[in-house]
Amino acid sequence: MERAEFLNRIRNSLRHTLLPEASPEHPGSFEGYTIQVDAPVDQLIEDFRRELETLAGHVYTPKDRAEVVPIILKILRRHKAKRLIAWDETDLGLAGINAALAKAGLLIESDYMPFNGVERKERLAQLDGVIVGLTGADAGLADTGTLALISGPGRGRLASLLPPVHIALLPAQRLYPSLPTFLASNPSAATQGSNLVFVAGPSRSGDIELSLSIGVHGPGEVHVIILPEG
Repeated sequence: MERAEFLNRIRNSLRHTLLPEASPEHPGSFEGYTIQVDAPVDQLIEDFRRELETLAGHVYTPKDRAEVVPIILKILRRHKAKRLIAWDETDLGLAGINAALAKAGLLIESDYMPFNGVERKERLAQLDGVIVGLTGADAGLADTGTLALISGPGRGRLASLLPPVHIALLPAQRLYPSLPTFLASNPSAATQGSNLVFVAGPSRSGDIELSLSIGVHGPGEVHVIILPEG
């Protein structure tokens, strides 16, 4: 069948097609859904942990910030990683983390990516083999176990997309009950950076035969360390 004929058949069919009315029982309906606007931090942490672990993510809740670097090192050693791509330290939310990682023998690669095609290709070749990315997080959505990451200078998308293992540092005070509460508290979230990404666990891809693959279009592992206040 010719392409033009095929498209014409679709157009003609659409003219006589009636869409079904939306049902209140449809999963996409807001019927029965209550948007939580407030909750204790401990409850938000537990809700976030439950949802992300359901999605095969990993959540860590250190009692103080001195425990954060040892957790990161344990993940890196498990993967025999000697390098990692990271956001700038000021955007990671943990002072002194770069020095602590360097002291442990880790090489921290900047997530800077040139615009020039040739230089960009060379930079990607330099980063080939880096299996861990380290980022901060602008929010954690407790009802879905989702991270919100706002991209910009010093906080590029490369760190959360290229390496097969993503470690995110999420301050406890940036946990929100839901997406609506996050957006209500941060009305410029979608415009203040070059990109706003929501990460809901490891990357999942399904093909036409319904076979699920993990880590094809993004990290296969997501680790979230919730930073205690202080």
